[in-house]
Amino acid sequence: MNNTKKLKLSFSFLGNPDASGQKKAIIFQNYFLIFFLLFGFSIMSCSSDDPEIEEPELKKEIIISVGANAADAAQQAFIEVEEEFTIIFEEGLFSFTNTLSMDGKSTVVVKGAGRDKTFLDFSGQLAGGDGVLVSNSNSIRFEDLTIRDAKGDALKARDCNKISFVNIGTVWSGEPSIENGAYGLYPVLSTEVYIDNCYAYGASDAGIYVGQSDQVILKNSVAEGNVAGFEIENTTNADVFGNEAFDNTGGILVFDLPGLTKYGSSTRVFDNNCHDNNRINFAPEENTVANVPAGTGCMILSTKNVEIFNNNFNDNNFVGVLVANYLILNPSPSDPNYDPFPAGIYIHDNTHSMTGAVEVESQPELIQGIIGVLGLYGLPQPNVMLDGLLMSPDAVCIKEGSASFVNLNVSDPTFSSVTTEVSTHDCTKEALPAIVFEPF
Repeated sequence: MNNTKKLKLSFSFLGNPDASGQKKAIIFQNYFLIFFLLFGFSIMSCSSDDPEIEEPELKKEIIISVGANAADAAQQAFIEVEEEFTIIFEEGLFSFTNTLSMDGKSTVVVKGAGRDKTFLDFSGQLAGGDGVLVSNSNSIRFEDLTIRDAKGDALKARDCNKISFVNIGTVWSGEPSIENGAYGLYPVLSTEVYIDNCYAYGASDAGIYVGQSDQVILKNSVAEGNVAGFEIENTTNADVFGNEAFDNTGGILVFDLPGLTKYGSSTRVFDNNCHDNNRINFAPEENTVANVPAGTGCMILSTKNVEIFNNNFNDNNFVGVLVANYLILNPSPSDPNYDPFPAGIYIHDNTHSMTGAVEVESQPELIQGIIGVLGLYGLPQPNVMLDGLLMSPDAVCIKEGSASFVNLNVSDPTFSSVTTEVSTHDCTKEALPAIVFEPF
């Protein structure tokens, strides 16, 4: 932008020198001085600290400073913020005793000074089910801060379009516990969900979860110390890549469950590093993830069209990739339109290694039984495992080179049909398309 003020000075008073030349010279000097003063002012008006340039930006910022009234100021900002505003939390610790909530907003950024510099602390929370909640909103972006010790979910977004989380942390202090909130990042019933360079620790369900949503990019993030590191549930069109999951019960889960608003399909899981996910499951017993085996790299449950490729599944004690049917958890789901049979699964070009050790006693009862079956056949924990419940051979295609394989064929109650023969599943499927949208 060029705001230079143009000056037009007339020098027509200058003529041939005459007897009054000295007077004219003085007048010229005065005009000359005025010219330079005005010219200098015009240059200053174009400098970076010109209020005419900065003021619109300042008008679009709400700054929250650390202090006794910070929580009230933040909630007021979340209620009153208008379009194209940025709510800025300065560096420091902000303490809250209630949920910090935003509803019905558009084109708003909530920003801190950095994930390791700005902390929204809910350890003294007395009311509200979540730490931060945003609902019924469009084009919302959270970035550069950490939410810790929420009573329930740390950061929940519900019924939002274009919701982004960039460089956000969600943590629960101390050793992970069943008393912790269920989810760290928790966008649900949303579209165009973008998660980049985030961190999650200590969730009693999933560190970073996306549910009943469409168009999802989850990348470059880290999850540790959760029951599930990353979970995509009843969601369509998701890309999960470039992430690291370790010290969780299960690294990456892609689930489809009955009784929800939509069913899931079309998820790509690729270029992730899922290693050492051997934490004992600490989810509440009534939660579906309470059945996830400790030592699982990736688990696919009853969903459709999932492509798993170019991942590292190393040192997960139970299995690298597990494909299962919801009916082994609940043989009589109440949703008449729900299809529990996984289909369109394509597992290829991943790398695997196993530790050769698994803690049987700490596993869910169902998983202890599976480990016992493998023991009867003298089989080590495999890189890829199918429950095989009434599964057609082409439901799962596997191109994993020398990776070890077990199909439990659990529809045979005597477990006399357990097989390590992978050739039945030696097929390919068309690659799923990349998810592309412009995040806010």
